[in-house]
Amino acid sequence: MPRRPCSTLALVAALGLLTPLVATGESDAPRMEEEKLVGPQVALSVGVGAGAGYVYKHGTNLLTGQPEDLKVTDASSVSLPILLEVGYRGTPHWYFGLWGSWEKVFTKNSELSCPDGFDCNFRQWRFGPEARYHFRPGSGFDPWAGLGVGLEITQSDLKGDVEVPTPGGGTVPASVKLSITDRGPTYARLTLGGDVRLTRNVFLGPIITASIGSYTIRTGEQSVTLPGIGTSTTPLPPVDDGFHGLFTVALRVAWLKL
Repeated sequence: MPRRPCSTLALVAALGLLTPLVATGESDAPRMEEEKLVGPQVALSVGVGAGAGYVYKHGTNLLTGQPEDLKVTDASSVSLPILLEVGYRGTPHWYFGLWGSWEKVFTKNSELSCPDGFDCNFRQWRFGPEARYHFRPGSGFDPWAGLGVGLEITQSDLKGDVEVPTPGGGTVPASVKLSITDRGPTYARLTLGGDVRLTRNVFLGPIITASIGSYTIRTGEQSVTLPGIGTSTTPLPPVDDGFHGLFTVALRVAWLKL
């Protein structure tokens, strides 16, 4: 009987020594898992996009000859972007890399962008560097935010038949073909998203991007073909820069080489 208190005290002392060890092991496990999130990373996103602002200002309508400002919302409805990211996760919190996107742009039928009866094809490329910060690496859901810059290029091809006025007051049928390239800088591109960990190194989650940019260079030509006369080609008239914003919402899958 006198030995029981000593045994009890020994058991309490042993538990007291084990408790911090168990607690340390539990707290270190997520930390050890977080420290593994370093290495090359590739991501692919597919979603929907839209824009606001101008394609150009103080231009001239190529079919009517009237002055015009072309807004993004007048030229297109939505786009379907495919985004690719290639970079390196230098630390569990920081990622640095390059982003790029190709977008099929759905045009609106209007005298400003795509007249009725015309065959119109618009597409856009955007790319540039980006830095990103992960707020909760190693957790089940890791929100992150990124900031980048870049370059954007939009190509537009239009062709169709129109009635061209003649000096005598009548009209003659003609075929018109336009090839246009608008390009300029992306001044800033903000990305927000989150990673849900599917496997050891595969993540899935939403991504939202918002960028501000400007089309500062517009190049291309207009070709008019008159039956029995031939084809005449002229360069596009000058325009002023088109400041605008572009937005995308997409689903993203990322692969990290551990």
